[in-house]
Amino acid sequence: MLAGIVVLLVLAIGVLAFVLYPLWVASRRSVSPSPFPPRLLDLLAERDAIFAALRDLQLDHETGKVAADEYQTLRLALLAEAARVLRATEEIERELELSIEQEIAQLRELARQGDRNASTAGVPT
Repeated sequence: MLAGIVVLLVLAIGVLAFVLYPLWVASRRSVSPSPFPPRLLDLLAERDAIFAALRDLQLDHETGKVAADEYQTLRLALLAEAARVLRATEEIERELELSIEQEIAQLRELARQGDRNASTAGVPT
């Protein structure tokens, strides 16, 4: 009787360890930061939600759940919101592109300076 309880206890601990191990390993991993600004990620999520709402509204209209006049009103409101989100997304993307171009220009300048230093170091005076 006691041996059976011990076996069940050991088995329960093993199952528990098996189930919890992936969670323990995942919690120890370092989460790498996203290369994108949080505001851009929020806007992209908002854009996806608006597009899903537009699809749902279209389906509801086609199945007769939403009247034509209500459909047009809701659709125009969603499209206006989508336009606002897309404009904000494009502005952030332009800022990112400008930042990337500036960083590339700085790296090119550093490379040129390194080439100049290497070429002058090799010339005896």
